[in-house]
Amino acid sequence: MDVKVKFIALFALLFLLNACTGEEKFPIPDVSQLDAPLTLVRFDREFMELDTADLDNALADLESRYPVFTNVYLTEVLPLRKRLFTPEEQLLAIKAFRRYPLVAELDSLTQQRFPATAMEEQRERLQQALRYYQFYLPDAPRPDTLMAFFSQFEVAAALYGDDQLAVGLEFFLGPDYDYQRVSARDPIFSDYLARAYTPEHLTGKLLRVLIDDYARPPRGGRLVDELIHEGKKLFLLNRLLPETPDHIIHEVSEEEMEWLRGNEVPIYAHLQKENHLYSTDPVLIRKYTDPAPSSQGMPSESPGQAVNYLGKKIVEAYVRANPRLSMSELLAETDGQKILAGARYKPR
Repeated sequence: MDVKVKFIALFALLFLLNACTGEEKFPIPDVSQLDAPLTLVRFDREFMELDTADLDNALADLESRYPVFTNVYLTEVLPLRKRLFTPEEQLLAIKAFRRYPLVAELDSLTQQRFPATAMEEQRERLQQALRYYQFYLPDAPRPDTLMAFFSQFEVAAALYGDDQLAVGLEFFLGPDYDYQRVSARDPIFSDYLARAYTPEHLTGKLLRVLIDDYARPPRGGRLVDELIHEGKKLFLLNRLLPETPDHIIHEVSEEEMEWLRGNEVPIYAHLQKENHLYSTDPVLIRKYTDPAPSSQGMPSESPGQAVNYLGKKIVEAYVRANPRLSMSELLAETDGQKILAGARYKPR
């Protein structure tokens, strides 16, 4: 009997335990009075519109206004400001970059897909999420600048400088753009990753970077620690984007999201049956928790990282069992076994 048949059989045996019951939603707090200033900088436009007839002075002016990001952009993102280059060679490299066919194409597409009105909507959405971030984590550093740029598919979202956010717009062109045309062999353009390269995912990608930087990594080195760590981050992301559909939060298709909802019991039972929940094998843990076309030991219709969904459900149960727990206290707890035990978790 193959893995898929065994998993389906397991689901059939456990179906009666997985009765459909309504689950109380977490309340959405009123954050309208919280101040979360956020300035949008269209660095992509300013960089591409530099005066090539006087590029040295134009670049100096750009750097005087955005010193930290300009340096990061030219030395790390692209990079065009190499130590071996003379100042003249650096200017020639910048000119060559702007004339490169792929760059010219991305310049045109980002202008079309992200006009000023669309980027203002993105800024407002992120600003609202940062209000929730302030509500749940009042002592955490908060960005007040969103730097929009594009490169050649180097960075989708990043923190730079003093906890500021930057977004690579070429990673959010949407399903009409054929990402595999850029490089069919590069894993970052695989269908299961490229489906999240849409404008709807932009805010979530930025918040993931912010959450990853703040949340303490697990210390136990077991699968249970890792999946609950990922579950905590998803739980917080849900709280920051309370109106966002779950399939966007989890970066899966709507069909895969339904699969996750319908297979919570079998996923948990599979980990127990295979004695994987407390495994410390780093290869096995990565197979379960890292992005993939499907999940280790589960049917092909399962999305990758299915155990992270399970981690989020465990965290939700833990928070319900400990209603006075603050978000910072939740994120500070790095013992997955303690959270699992305290959750009194019963998969649905």
